[in-house]
Amino acid sequence: MPTSKKVESIKRLGIIAGGGQLPFRLVEACKQNNIEPFVIALKGQTDDNLIKDISHQWVSLGSAGKIINFFKSNDVTDLVMIGSVQRPSLSQIKPDLRGVQILTKIGFKSLGDNQLLEILEQELKLEGFTLHGIHDFCNELLAPSGAIGEYKPTQSELDNIEVGIVAAQRLGELDIGQSVIVQQGIVIAVEGAEGTDELIKRSKILLKKGDKGILVKTKKPQQSKHLDLPTIGIDTIENAYNAGLAGIAIHANNVLITNIKDITERANKYKLFIYGVDI
Repeated sequence: MPTSKKVESIKRLGIIAGGGQLPFRLVEACKQNNIEPFVIALKGQTDDNLIKDISHQWVSLGSAGKIINFFKSNDVTDLVMIGSVQRPSLSQIKPDLRGVQILTKIGFKSLGDNQLLEILEQELKLEGFTLHGIHDFCNELLAPSGAIGEYKPTQSELDNIEVGIVAAQRLGELDIGQSVIVQQGIVIAVEGAEGTDELIKRSKILLKKGDKGILVKTKKPQQSKHLDLPTIGIDTIENAYNAGLAGIAIHANNVLITNIKDITERANKYKLFIYGVDI
């Protein structure tokens, strides 16, 4: 798993880990590159198997003081936040004193996900930490440009993708979601809080006969590349196939593909295209 040159000197890495497979990929990359991982495991989010034989601490969402103290006590200054995290309601958060200070500052209810992440990044920088993206350690995860697999979009489908890109970028500007479904030149569904997979499932009843729909997924225009990049995985391919979509268009070099080999094989099997678009 190749790393970027800017992280070659890192010997200790702090990982704030959510769910899914990406935290495992990062830990494996650390081991292969002689980087010692220190993991903050989020209660109810992180897979228990991730932290076996690794320095770690379990915390509740909102325990900002514990997170900061854990990393500082282990002489960790470089961090990655990676993995899916279900955003809780205020009543589910039990913040410590540092967490209360941050929540008071950001006005939790009034901000979108991207704004919350930006404020968190700023707070961590003020504490002396440097944030990185997982792609700095596993750059093979970034979606390449062009067709990924055997199938390519037709010119008509490329025209639909252009419509979807405009819509997805506008949706992102509003800090609502990252994905849309386009069919026959019309945006028929947009992503909300439910996430991409649920968007695809919901779109199935909205699709018309004729040319098939397309999922278009892009990074929000204002989004830091260090935080919560859009991701597609095997479930995305399965759901796209079950919904009857023609394919998936993703923001090249700005969307993570969890396992490009497995995903390409599955897309080829289902005759779906996956297409990386430069924006």
